[in-house]
Amino acid sequence: MPPRRARVPATLESRIKQGLQYFADLREDTAADVARAEDLEDALLEADVNIISNTGILSGIVAAHGWAARALAVDVLNDSAYVAFVATATKLRELLSSQPGDPVCDRQDRLVRALLRADTLAVYARLCVRTLAPTRGAAARRSLRTPDAVKRDLVWRVLKSLSTIARFVDNSLRQELLTALAHTQLLEHAARALLHAAQSIQPASSAGTSGAAAASGTGLSAESWTTLSAAATIFAHLLPCLVGTDLAIAALCPRPRASVEASQNLRQLQLLEQLRPLLAGRCVQLCAGWAGLCAALTLQQQGAADGSAPQSLLPTASQLWHGLPSELMRLLQLPPQATVSRPDMVRAATVVCVFVMQVTVSGPCDLAIAQPPVGYDRLPHRQPQPQRSSARPSAGSAAAEGPAAAPAPASYSAVNAYRLLRELWCGLACDSGRCRPTMFMVAKVMARLLTELRPRQAAVLLPSWWQLLAQEPSMLFQECRLAQDAGELLRLQLNAPPPAAWAAGVTDAASVAAASVDWPPEPAEVKNTEAAIAANAAASLARERDPSYSLRCALDAGLLSVMERCLRAPQAWRQSDSVSKLLYVVNCVLRYSGVWPAVLARGPLQQAVSLIATLGAAARLLQEKDTSLDVISRASQPGMQTTARCGAGGYLCAYLSAMLEQVVDVRALREGAQQQQQQQQQQQREKQQAAAIDATAAGPIPLHLNSVLEKAVDSKDGSVKPSTFSIAWMAAAGGLPAAGSTAYRQQQLLTSFALYQWLPMLAKATEDALCSEAGAERWLSQALLVGHLVMDVLWREERPPAEADEGAGSRNRRQDAAWWEGVTQTGQLAKSMHNIVYLLATDAEGVVLEHCEQWQQAAVLDLLQSYWTRFAEMARVTIRARATRAAEQQQLRQQQADGKQQAGQAADGGAGSSTSSLGDTAAQQQQAPPPELVLQCLTPLPVQQLAVAHGRQGIVDYLDAVTAGLREELLIECGGAGAGGSGMGVQGPANREGGASAKVDRLSAKWHGAVRPRYPWLLSECQVQAGLHDLMVAEAAAAAAATATGEPAAACGGGSSRSKSRSGQGSSSDGPVFEHKLCYNPRCCSLDGPSALVAPRGGKTCVRCRAATYCCGACQLVDWRERHSGTCSGAAAATAGSAGTAKAALKEA
Repeated sequence: MPPRRARVPATLESRIKQGLQYFADLREDTAADVARAEDLEDALLEADVNIISNTGILSGIVAAHGWAARALAVDVLNDSAYVAFVATATKLRELLSSQPGDPVCDRQDRLVRALLRADTLAVYARLCVRTLAPTRGAAARRSLRTPDAVKRDLVWRVLKSLSTIARFVDNSLRQELLTALAHTQLLEHAARALLHAAQSIQPASSAGTSGAAAASGTGLSAESWTTLSAAATIFAHLLPCLVGTDLAIAALCPRPRASVEASQNLRQLQLLEQLRPLLAGRCVQLCAGWAGLCAALTLQQQGAADGSAPQSLLPTASQLWHGLPSELMRLLQLPPQATVSRPDMVRAATVVCVFVMQVTVSGPCDLAIAQPPVGYDRLPHRQPQPQRSSARPSAGSAAAEGPAAAPAPASYSAVNAYRLLRELWCGLACDSGRCRPTMFMVAKVMARLLTELRPRQAAVLLPSWWQLLAQEPSMLFQECRLAQDAGELLRLQLNAPPPAAWAAGVTDAASVAAASVDWPPEPAEVKNTEAAIAANAAASLARERDPSYSLRCALDAGLLSVMERCLRAPQAWRQSDSVSKLLYVVNCVLRYSGVWPAVLARGPLQQAVSLIATLGAAARLLQEKDTSLDVISRASQPGMQTTARCGAGGYLCAYLSAMLEQVVDVRALREGAQQQQQQQQQQQREKQQAAAIDATAAGPIPLHLNSVLEKAVDSKDGSVKPSTFSIAWMAAAGGLPAAGSTAYRQQQLLTSFALYQWLPMLAKATEDALCSEAGAERWLSQALLVGHLVMDVLWREERPPAEADEGAGSRNRRQDAAWWEGVTQTGQLAKSMHNIVYLLATDAEGVVLEHCEQWQQAAVLDLLQSYWTRFAEMARVTIRARATRAAEQQQLRQQQADGKQQAGQAADGGAGSSTSSLGDTAAQQQQAPPPELVLQCLTPLPVQQLAVAHGRQGIVDYLDAVTAGLREELLIECGGAGAGGSGMGVQGPANREGGASAKVDRLSAKWHGAVRPRYPWLLSECQVQAGLHDLMVAEAAAAAAATATGEPAAACGGGSSRSKSRSGQGSSSDGPVFEHKLCYNPRCCSLDGPSALVAPRGGKTCVRCRAATYCCGACQLVDWRERHSGTCSGAAAATAGSAGTAKAALKEA
């Protein structure tokens, strides 16, 4: 190297200007003085911001940087150009990243504009292409650095400069930046150069280096791979910065949903459309996939070192796509003086992989889902096509015309992208604590790809998505979008053949359910007829359509256990933000998906029982102390939030009520059709008799509560309409099994079990909701459903024990069924029912008439008739309570008027009389209204007008008779003074008919013989205890047999012949026994632990009777104080023993 020349300017600014002018005047193929380049480098390093902020110096830096890049594009081993390129690039990055307040900060936009107008990106593209060409031997011997090291360093510096420009570019210049990138294809060339540089790094000893050493980085040039790791990290940070960070991950896909698109920034969406073809290039996609796989391998290696991941970390064929060689799969290395940490480096590499796959990859199909939410329709297809460089002569086009031009379009397919993301998930799972946000993104992109694959491809890959979700249950409530995706995938329609165990149930469901929307349309004359429904069902099964395939995959992966572990978070139910997410999970996955009837019929029995108990415990927890909500998210309209009208407990009980309504209405399909035919025949034969019995009512609308629970708002005109729910989908998904089958029995038992677990909280929440005026239509629908369920339970309490327990094991089986202490809280149910009926009967004019349809008004009358038949005295109590309340209000108004008059007199008479008057007024307020005043306020109930409007003369006569009898009682209390004439006028007709009470008894007896349980399939507690115990023992026996033979156990219930054959061996000593138990405390609200079922030898057991097992000591203490101390057999025996000992001691004395 020649000695440095001693031509040093007098000042630092002069040195910089002269050096910059020297390089600006050179041509790219002209040899430059290395000493000049080194002197410029030293001057730029020494200069501060005040000197560099000069406009002339800034222009000179841009010009010198352009010359250096062009010179390196001719010869990458040009030492002087390399020194000048490094010096100017470093100073440009420093200027662009200056903080507010620096002198050059306000000139950043002009500096970026100058770089773009100087065609800097085109020169970068030429430089990246040059790094792919082989280096001549003479040039390599002349340079002081190895050619591969120089190329790697140049690629790293180009990416670093481009990343700095993208990070600090103003929004007004972002579109110009993307235009320049599209013109030069810089991203594609840089990605290809990066992959080529990574592949050029060879092991130090290729013969003695093993595959494991190559994967871990042992035996490689540490400095070389560290530079490549830094370049890959910069590339990962660069791509998301080009479009900005305000867009949601769901809006990045080529075909977003309409609901997602409407809520995004229009400006950024336009930039995204401009960027999408740039990211669809083959090398950009390969580079993103390579960075993601290296990051996943790094996480797996870290997990193996910590003992949390398996040791087999060599890259397999499943990890390599589009010809990526195995030597590229290495651990990312952190540079010694890096400004980012290793987790940040790994996170950036994984995020860019997800980002590129989401932006560029789209499947060939758009699979349908049942009952899609508002805005589910996809926008027109926007599958990107990689762009080539412009053909017109320029610095960028010269790069494209060379031998290293951009490759032909070969984008990732949706299947390959899905498998790549699955490998990425497995690596992220090794450090799920810090990588959970990235795992959210991976799961959402994978869910989107599943809906765009061909049906057969989706059927193969769908089970893996549910298996990955089962590994991280907490992700469901931590990310609302994931819960929405899970609910949509449960409704995914695939052409997979139904299993043999489900085939009969699917056939039976399709023959009874209404025609689905995706069936071929029928002519108008045969549409909606029974023949058309049967034909459509046969055609559907002939096409091997299995609507329940995704549900079965989810159940096999343990969806119910995932849901339970997600919900068993007691602290989350106490916080407003987290409880809204938990409610959204219940709403999306369990209610709006419409699979709850099928889950009860087909799901694993033990998991279903535990999930039902967990939901009941959560409802009791919120009943003790409710959590307030600000907003609530809608499952029927993703992305939309509305102001909450009640607490979290009210919404949870509304969702549970809607889930019960789904089972009730689906089971009523067959029974309702039969009853309707019988009623039509009876009405044609005996019209007059049927009208007199008051047993007919307008047909209810199926799933009405589910429809009005979340009304959809049209974004175009703002109109409000109920959500769309398909009862045909619920039946076809497996929710309507064949009568008499094991699945039918399981659904019946689990529905009854859920009813006894949830009903007390549902009744109390409905009572509280009716007292408020918000959402009257929704609460009335819930009140009708809950009221009829409560009445069926209360009616069963009147039946004889032998009749109630008939057909499912008598009370001698109770010892075998000790896994659950079924205690019906009859008193609490009756109290809630009294208040519900009082509100319906006394406010019928304001609530029922204004907010109810005709069939709902008829249902209200049916409910009141059933209630007054069960509680004969409550009609009189209701009428008197209403009259008493009116009398109290009238008495209070009179007392207030008298108090004002007395206060005026007291002001004239003195303070002493005022004190006595106030005392007398307070005493009068505490007195009950006199019978005379109550008699004056005695009026018919408002519901009587509703009965007249519907022609329910029996209810009108009954209320008239009750009112007449109550009037007689009040006259007796009044002693007949002052109201004799009125009393005689009322008593006369009653006496001619045998008295008012006799007429009430006759009508009540007539109703008692006509009213039947609304849900005849509802079982008693003893039946549920014994039936579920037998099924769970059979399920345990099947699992034990499958484990012994090495066969996989069936995850879905209701279809195993082995389980059915061994269902009676639950109490045998040599067979398997179900030893798990539910908490003995009927008011248990504990959500600690992973499951509501207490494992054998777990929990707390009563040391006296050894029959009561609790989930924790708190439940044991509460139950002992409230209930168990009076029913414990061990405590009674201990008391009797102590009494006998005392008597013996007295006798001896």
